Amino acid sequence: MALLVLFVNGGFYAWRARRLRTLPACDAVEGLGVFHATLAFARECVALAAVVFLVPLAWRMRRRCAGPITRGPIILVHGWGLTAGSLWCLRYRLRREGWGPVYCLGSRAGCAARLDVEGVAEALRQMIQQAVPGNQPLTLIGHGVGGLVVRYCVRRYSTPNVRRIVTLGTPHFGTELARFGRLRAVAPGAPLLNKLNAVDHLPQQFDVIAIHSTFDAMVLPPSHASYPGAFNIQVNDVGHLALLFSAKVYQLIAENLAAPMT
Repeated sequence: MALLVLFVNGGFYAWRARRLRTLPACDAVEGLGVFHATLAFARECVALAAVVFLVPLAWRMRRRCAGPITRGPIILVHGWGLTAGSLWCLRYRLRREGWGPVYCLGSRAGCAARLDVEGVAEALRQMIQQAVPGNQPLTLIGHGVGGLVVRYCVRRYSTPNVRRIVTLGTPHFGTELARFGRLRAVAPGAPLLNKLNAVDHLPQQFDVIAIHSTFDAMVLPPSHASYPGAFNIQVNDVGHLALLFSAKVYQLIAENLAAPMT
């Protein structure tokens, strides 16, 4: 297992290194140094292993969390290729600090052969309507492509109780990685992204926070994870999956959730 994790992440970061050398100066990324880069890579490997071991929890994560509404309901949306189990740590931390109920949108489309942002967005709309009680201000948090699902949902459907959106490592303008295989729907310049980014008023309608990392091997160039008009927060030593487990990233999420809504 350990060797497989090292092999997979090693391949992604070797590819990342090659791509970074071809980027124009405006997209250049400042290096971390050997020690900090090695530490960040090790954390990403641990995060990948954790995601795999948490897969059996996926069926439970799709169910409503017990407990009364406290600081406010939240829906978490995982990225493509993952399961709701990947959200366990984030959900645990949110509930520990009094947020709730916290729902996880578990969708078979997460591991489907074809990326289906529109289909998962419809499932999210149904969860918002059926699971979230009353007119409680709702926060949506999407990781990776899950952030695009959130954006598509609130743009396509009426979601009057949504107040805040948080994206984690979301390729808002696509990623070079998606030029290969079955992810072309989120390649730079893809029709879906052009539709989402055309005349986009979401940052004016909601409190939108976009957290991303220059060490993310899934989103290249790193600038494509920035969301114009949103409150963008950049870190430089957290991998794509580690965004879900990092204490530093969670602290950024917590601080922004606690801030008054504008």
